[in-house]
Amino acid sequence: MDRLRLPFTWRGQVVKLNRGPTLWISLAMLGLLVWAEWYWAFNVSLGLLYILPVVLAATVLKRSHILVAAMACAALRGLFVMHETPLEQALRFFMATIAYAGCGLLVAEISRTRRVILQHYVQLRTEQRLRRRAERQLRLLAESSPAAILTVAGDGRIVAGNRAAHEILELPEEARLEGCQVGQFLPVLDDALRMSASLDGLRTSTSTWGRRADGSAFPATTWFSVYEDSQERHLAAILVDTTEDMRARESAHFEDLLKNNRLLAGAVSHEIRNLCSAAGVITSNLARHPAMREDPDLAALRNLVRALMELASFNLRKQSHRDRGESRLQTLCSELELIIGPDWDDIDGQVYVQIPADFPAVQGDRHALLQVLLNLSQNALRAVQSRPESQRQLVLSARIEQGRAVLSVRDSGPGIANPERLFQPFRSDSDGAGLGLYISRALMHNQDGLLRHAPGGPGCCFELHMPLAQAHAAERMDG
Repeated sequence: MDRLRLPFTWRGQVVKLNRGPTLWISLAMLGLLVWAEWYWAFNVSLGLLYILPVVLAATVLKRSHILVAAMACAALRGLFVMHETPLEQALRFFMATIAYAGCGLLVAEISRTRRVILQHYVQLRTEQRLRRRAERQLRLLAESSPAAILTVAGDGRIVAGNRAAHEILELPEEARLEGCQVGQFLPVLDDALRMSASLDGLRTSTSTWGRRADGSAFPATTWFSVYEDSQERHLAAILVDTTEDMRARESAHFEDLLKNNRLLAGAVSHEIRNLCSAAGVITSNLARHPAMREDPDLAALRNLVRALMELASFNLRKQSHRDRGESRLQTLCSELELIIGPDWDDIDGQVYVQIPADFPAVQGDRHALLQVLLNLSQNALRAVQSRPESQRQLVLSARIEQGRAVLSVRDSGPGIANPERLFQPFRSDSDGAGLGLYISRALMHNQDGLLRHAPGGPGCCFELHMPLAQAHAAERMDG
């Protein structure tokens, strides 16, 4: 027999009854009525009581089954009615069937409606419980977030803000952020709300300057979206104070600028020393002549050359060798691909990084290595533009050679015509100042590495030789 469950509530919980016991109780009631009429032979008909088993069974039966049960009860009731003609018995059976079936169908409909209402009630209770749990989690997430979270109404009024928003904007403890105008802290959010209504659903991010409660400015990055709520525009924003990031970034940029200036000064001093050496040889040759030996102008020229040599005695190698850290070539080349990818896409070129994920780490400053790779990739980008679109490629691969890591940067360009002049500064045939490769080689030398041109093969290939991080650590321990 199918098991149908009838729900009802008990202390706010839904309880489900089985179909079997309900039917057995109905049959027991019907049997009790039949036995009572047969045993006692009442003078008064108990026909009205036959509606009870039908009503009880109707709570778990289908409509067709209710009609059958009503007909069965009407038939059993007619067995104890005597002295009636067949027509009267037929009319009584028909009327009893209609009465029993009507009551049963009414109770069945009431029961079905009640089940639907109870199920809907249970669903609402479940949704409310889940909603309260989600609201609790969102509230905890918002309050524990290190980023400021703001909700702004269409008129620029701040509706809600978490604890981080009060801390970032440095509001006094007794002050409330709710109700303040967002324009006094973040004008960009106020401008976003005043934009055209056609930009509803806007989701974007921006780096801007904000103002704290005391009027001081601070750099901030914000992610915000504009949405409709009850026919009114609202804005939700996440705000991060980037003061420390800006300090670190500007400090790194300043150090890179100083490093590059030092390298440039070294390149200039190197060329000046070469000229001074040539001038010194000439003055020495002139001094051999007796007529010129005591010439004051020659002595002044020699003093001038000596002073210029001292002025140009800038030693490129006298840089502090700070701890350069470790770098992963796979991560470094992925970052490079992210930076140069759009430029290579513009010329329909391809960049291939063929470095295993488990390639050992190298010893070197990530910024310096990235600068070298950027310089080589820009040179390769200019070189491959003369090639057909299908042959514009840049391939980065790595290998281990004699205990050192070798990163190869090969392009599909026409190659180098005069490789012996590659690393000379101030070359006249260079597209720029002719210092790119010179500075790149100096950067690699400062990393205890080497940058060299690898002849042979298609296109042009440069190799970056770097010490492995594990080998460098072992050398320091042995030292």
